[in-house]
Amino acid sequence: MRVLSILCGLSFAVMAGFFLACSTVVASAQPALRAIDLVMLGRIFGPLSWAALALALLGAGLALRSRCEGWAPLVAGCAIFVPCQFGLPHVAGLAGTALLCLTAAGLALSPLTRMPISYWRVAG
Repeated sequence: MRVLSILCGLSFAVMAGFFLACSTVVASAQPALRAIDLVMLGRIFGPLSWAALALALLGAGLALRSRCEGWAPLVAGCAIFVPCQFGLPHVAGLAGTALLCLTAAGLALSPLTRMPISYWRVAG
């Protein structure tokens, strides 16, 4: 479960960076560069977006099924992240969506802070 939390948290943070980069490009002053940059960002992060969505769905499903320590924040983080991939960027804006993705990443990674140090030493 620990590896799943780490993978989900990191993928959510990467997608937050993608949405923040898109909001920066959209806010740029030159429209010709804006279109080129958005196409390039879409080509790079399009497949990553689907992979992060699949990881979020897998993480929520496995956390609900296993119910081991830290499952609730992981499910909450995945539940926040999934709408960020569908229609939320049009409603909340790209910067708002980036903030929600960072919140989801924080929730997914939060169970790792409460694990005892002996667990990290033994489990690696």
